[in-house]
Amino acid sequence: MKTFRLVGCILAGIQFILSAVLVYFLIRTHMIPQRYIVMGAIILGLLPICFIAMQLRKVPGIIASVLSVLTCCVLVFGMIKVNQANKMLDEVTGNKTEIDVVNVYVGKDDPVDSINSAVQSGYIFGILNDNNENVQKTINEINGSNPQAVKTENYPSIKEILKSFEAGDIQGFIVSSGVLSVLDGEEQYKDYSKKLKIILEKKIETVVQEKPKKKTEKKNDDNAMRFCAYISGIDTYGEVTLKSRSDVNVIAVINTKTNTVLLVSTPRDYYVNLAKDGEPLDKLTHAGIYGIDMSMSTLENLYDTDIDYYFRVNFTGFVDIIDIIGGVDVESDYAFSSHLDDSGYYYEKGTNHLSGEAALYFARERYSFNEGDRQRGKNQMAVIKAVMNKLLSSELLNNFSELMSEMKDCFQTNMEKAELGKLIQGQIDSGDSWNIVQYSVNGYDEMNYCYSLGDNAYVMPPYYDTVEYASELINKVLNDETLTQEQIDSNAPEH
Repeated sequence: MKTFRLVGCILAGIQFILSAVLVYFLIRTHMIPQRYIVMGAIILGLLPICFIAMQLRKVPGIIASVLSVLTCCVLVFGMIKVNQANKMLDEVTGNKTEIDVVNVYVGKDDPVDSINSAVQSGYIFGILNDNNENVQKTINEINGSNPQAVKTENYPSIKEILKSFEAGDIQGFIVSSGVLSVLDGEEQYKDYSKKLKIILEKKIETVVQEKPKKKTEKKNDDNAMRFCAYISGIDTYGEVTLKSRSDVNVIAVINTKTNTVLLVSTPRDYYVNLAKDGEPLDKLTHAGIYGIDMSMSTLENLYDTDIDYYFRVNFTGFVDIIDIIGGVDVESDYAFSSHLDDSGYYYEKGTNHLSGEAALYFARERYSFNEGDRQRGKNQMAVIKAVMNKLLSSELLNNFSELMSEMKDCFQTNMEKAELGKLIQGQIDSGDSWNIVQYSVNGYDEMNYCYSLGDNAYVMPPYYDTVEYASELINKVLNDETLTQEQIDSNAPEH
């Protein structure tokens, strides 16, 4: 009996230590309301005492010891799962970097297989004259590993580079990988990358530049959170940190005092002034190839508002997130079929329960609609609304740490873990439902010059009354005014 009591005391001590570590891990997530953590700590602290008391009351020592061992196993399992969630949150939150991939391209059938042999053969490479620091860094590294400097020729646009490349004036070119993506809508250059060979790939980590926020006046006299977040859906599979065009451009305006979320969608082809020297006109989607900070600043200038955070997801992450949360219920304005990649997906008018892949094709389709990209923007917001409704449900919030541990590599945000935690804690504490409303700005169709392309292309110049209306809606939400979808739709400019 004394032996069992000694073993029981040792197990109780181990159990107490494991409980303390688990509570510490839970605190580090910043996701669990303090009162729940205190209650959990009290219960976990009392359990070892209960097991010791059981033995003192002559409960068979083997029973108390077995129960204590089982409790320790549960605590260890909980520690592992919560620690996994913590690591994931540390990786995806507070992220202030992205990856720029600089490639050296030559023709697919070119005999050279390395940059060194190309330099030694006297190849001339085209580069853009936009003073890209990462391209210049790559060139400097090439020069550092060769007895002779690489020969380069400057061009104003990627189209001018390709014209010289096809004419044989240059034998290759050095650009960021995202630059080629601006050609995807050009029939002449469709699938152009298949004609090329990469003889050097350089991944360079860059810092997302933060600028002072001063555009938006908003209330800040209580503990409520009021902020704008840029939701960017980039057109790549694989790493979410890659600089790339943004096909989804939604500003989520969130107010935890009124429990309101306003989603403002901007079409990918919106013809806007890029937030760079000279403010050249270009498609909004092209801003992404210069970095997510360029996209954010461009939208800030368009709507005359501050964007505090960004959430970025690529095609892979989009599919994975929706599958992880068990699919979403999306409202469709029309019955239609997806024509992309012969996917074969069909959507009913009304509610559709969609898997990750089905939701991706729903959000990307535009050729089935008379309104084209305008309807695509509405569908994208419908999917985002469905995802937000699912994430804010009590079922998922109560398992948030476990859910987050499965979302590694699915998305990236510059919001700090403590800030995201405050948002989640408030929702768990209140359990209130959210009013999610939406608005899409509009424009007209024309062909016009695009800075990144160096040529004319289809663009959508803004109807500025819709932009001004969106700005008004943003300010109303930030200043605690309540909105309904009926109010937004009935007061919207007609186009």
